[in-house]
Amino acid sequence: MEVLRDLIFGNQAREFAQRITDLDSRLESVRRELKSEQDSRAQAVAKTASDQNNALRKESASRLDKEVQIIGERIEQLTADMHELVDSTRRTLEARLDRLQEDHNERVRLLEEEARRRDGDLRSELLTISAWLEDKKTSRHDLGQMLEEIGQRLRADSPEGMIEPSDES
Repeated sequence: MEVLRDLIFGNQAREFAQRITDLDSRLESVRRELKSEQDSRAQAVAKTASDQNNALRKESASRLDKEVQIIGERIEQLTADMHELVDSTRRTLEARLDRLQEDHNERVRLLEEEARRRDGDLRSELLTISAWLEDKKTSRHDLGQMLEEIGQRLRADSPEGMIEPSDES
């Protein structure tokens, strides 16, 4: 039966076998071409992606450098402003301290003048009382009472701590 089949369909079967072989070889050739095309496109896509990635990195780095520079300049400006403010505040405080020192010195001078004046007044009053007492010849008891009265007046007239007792009298 096979011989018969080979006689009837032999040429066609060989032709089909040849066609199938040709189709297989063309299919393999197309497959290799497609594989090659796919590989080259994959390489192109990978290269494009790599190039875009590098470009994006450069752009990002450039942007970051610019932002760092801007931030650095701003920090420098803020530092300069802060130094200026500190210097201004220092000058203001020094001026206030100078004025306070001048006011204090003036008050001390006035207090010293007042103390000298009162001291002079008290000395003259003491001398007057002393001269009067010498003329009058009072007893020691009366003299002690008068001195106590003068001491009480001194304490009443003087502001706290303004006149300190001295060993001169």
